[in-house]
Amino acid sequence: MSAAVTLGLLFFLSVGLNEQLAEGCSCYPATFQQMFCSSDIVIQVEVTGEKIIHKATNIPGMGKIQYEIQVIKVFKGVDRTKKIQHVYTREMSSLCGTRLRHEQYLLFGRITSEGVFISLCSKPVLWDRLSLIKKWSLKYRYLLGCN
Repeated sequence: MSAAVTLGLLFFLSVGLNEQLAEGCSCYPATFQQMFCSSDIVIQVEVTGEKIIHKATNIPGMGKIQYEIQVIKVFKGVDRTKKIQHVYTREMSSLCGTRLRHEQYLLFGRITSEGVFISLCSKPVLWDRLSLIKKWSLKYRYLLGCN
């Protein structure tokens, strides 16, 4: 095979793979209330650390990130007496993962057998950027009308 044909095939394969990865995390547009209602857990946290955990395959980028957190307030979800110390996300953003900094967040998450997971689609929000109305809505969550 000529070099030009090989390069052409590699180009088309890479475009196809990039498109698959980009479509791997399609997020349905959701309002703040829909995010609250569809989440297993809604918590205000402060991120205090992070650690990348690789699967048994040890393939870089295919693991998950464990964020050490301090829970400030639980708005929905687990028993308030239970201590949550970590939340997880996928390492690669193309697999819907998200990156957090050492700041306070409002997190919407899913409870799985592996722990509490957040994703790019769950739209973590910096606590200081939440409007007073959204903070009030969290405090009086029964008015949000999830039923």
